[in-house]
Amino acid sequence: MHTGPLHWPGGEHDFALNLGQLRALQDATDSGPEEVLNRLRLGNWRVNDLIDTIRLGLVGSDAMSKEDASKTVLALFDQHPKVEFKLTAIAILAAALLGVPGDPVGEGEGQPPAPENGGSANSTAPVQ
Repeated sequence: MHTGPLHWPGGEHDFALNLGQLRALQDATDSGPEEVLNRLRLGNWRVNDLIDTIRLGLVGSDAMSKEDASKTVLALFDQHPKVEFKLTAIAILAAALLGVPGDPVGEGEGQPPAPENGGSANSTAPVQ
């Protein structure tokens, strides 16, 4: 699920962690995605929790190639205080695991719900 535009030290980008990126995050951090999210929220994070979440989020949203995302994130980590990346990583993981507020699950984008016509089979009618 896409986060929508997030402002972070690298500018403004959409991020997404799809199944492939969630698996890659799990492998890279040797932790489940919710475990990483909890570490971030509780302040027990590891540097790779931040780097890999953001890097994979850029790749998952098609904002950057794997190579460009790695170069960008690593260069920015050398230029900024690490805690500046914490809220971005939390937002990326929360969107993937919990959804995005106001984004109805299971409904197509731009499609209104089907109108109800009030008609239904009478449940007490005899079967023919």
